[in-house]
Amino acid sequence: MSEHVGMTFPLMRGYDKINLVAELDPVSAARDTELGERMAAHPKLFPAGSPDFGFAIQTGPSWRIATSGGSDPAGSRTALASHLRRTAKQQEKDPEVQRAMLAAADRLDPEDGRPLAKDEWEIGDKRYRVIRIEKYTLIGGGVMEPPRATDADPPREAQLLNDHPIDPLAPAGHWEAQMRLNLIGYQPIPGTVPDQIQAEARHAIRTHPGVILLPPSFTVVEIEGDAWKPFTGGEGPDQARHHLAMHFSEDWARFREFQGNPPTPAERAEWAEAAKQIEATNGPEYAVLGRRFRIVRVSRFLRLGRDGPEGPRPSDQERYGWNNE
Repeated sequence: MSEHVGMTFPLMRGYDKINLVAELDPVSAARDTELGERMAAHPKLFPAGSPDFGFAIQTGPSWRIATSGGSDPAGSRTALASHLRRTAKQQEKDPEVQRAMLAAADRLDPEDGRPLAKDEWEIGDKRYRVIRIEKYTLIGGGVMEPPRATDADPPREAQLLNDHPIDPLAPAGHWEAQMRLNLIGYQPIPGTVPDQIQAEARHAIRTHPGVILLPPSFTVVEIEGDAWKPFTGGEGPDQARHHLAMHFSEDWARFREFQGNPPTPAERAEWAEAAKQIEATNGPEYAVLGRRFRIVRVSRFLRLGRDGPEGPRPSDQERYGWNNE
């Protein structure tokens, strides 16, 4: 294997520390204040689905998330292979590093044969690691947390956490510090997952005791009686609302056509009016055509250890039929 190794990568400085500061910049201070208000109104932490996966890159002492949003480790390894191929062809000047990048990409995403289930690579002066991102929501009074006033859609270049820094020593306000402390011991609700997953969660608390908060994502749920069912979502609250509107203005019609039962002009007009109503509502709740929807804020965090961000756990690999052998 042509893996160009020869560097010693520094351990993560301050992975288990929180840099609590008395004064934040105005934007950060507003976010921290609102976090405190939401923690009081929605005091319970509740799992918000399976973890996300992505990959991060270490250069010198610094780590950054390259991308996220993968539903499994294998998908993030494929994304890493694409990144390595693109970087080798467009940016990297060292021929030896280019060859190592392309060799790693061919093993992660080969044209033929089984991909290599390897989640960490050291190539040139960089280390690449598939990472695991936990998701949770805050609940209070039986209601999951809606978007906050300080939430906004990220710029296109920052979506999927592209190039987001992993910096445990970034200045933190009082309520961010409290939330990070609350999340240190976070694990699945006992009895809701197999014993192996519970054991791995306990192990992760010991091996990766540091926590950083990441920008949220947003899920649209459909409310049916006491049930809240995930329906669509987005990287920001506006995008989530737009995706809900698109379901009525575009997706539903396509689905009916695919089924061989194209909608009537009257149905199309009714759905278009529902989409228009959704787009004109600030939210977080929408009632159209006898159905109820609500935008839920999905908070995200990353566990950190001495050697950097947490990678996939064994059960993450086995859930999708992969292992690291």
